[in-house]
Amino acid sequence: MNEDTQNNNKMSLFKRTSVAIIIFLILLFMGAFVYSRVEGWNYLDSLYFTVVTVTTIGYGDFAPQTNIGKIFTMFFPFFGIGMAFYFFSIVGKYIYKKTFESKLKEHHDKIMKHIKLHAHKNYQLKRR
Repeated sequence: MNEDTQNNNKMSLFKRTSVAIIIFLILLFMGAFVYSRVEGWNYLDSLYFTVVTVTTIGYGDFAPQTNIGKIFTMFFPFFGIGMAFYFFSIVGKYIYKKTFESKLKEHHDKIMKHIKLHAHKNYQLKRR
């Protein structure tokens, strides 16, 4: 893989991570806004309920009481939980790449140097 392709992959992962974070935050704040308006909860309680719902924690200390809130809650977790899993997987992949990519490259370079050195020695021995 050449350097341009690696840079494009890094940028692509960075863009996907950024987009996932932005979409996840928008989803959380929009869910909190809806619960705040529909249920009459303050914004912090609404955000708390939204986070507890999309992360599947579900403490049960808050629950929608209005019909609209209940209907919204029937559909919102499908998008929210899916987006939460996507968000966590992309962020995890980004952290993994940032943490281990350079170490893997160093290890790969060491192995390749070793292989080339021994291949050259074997070639020299065969020529004799």
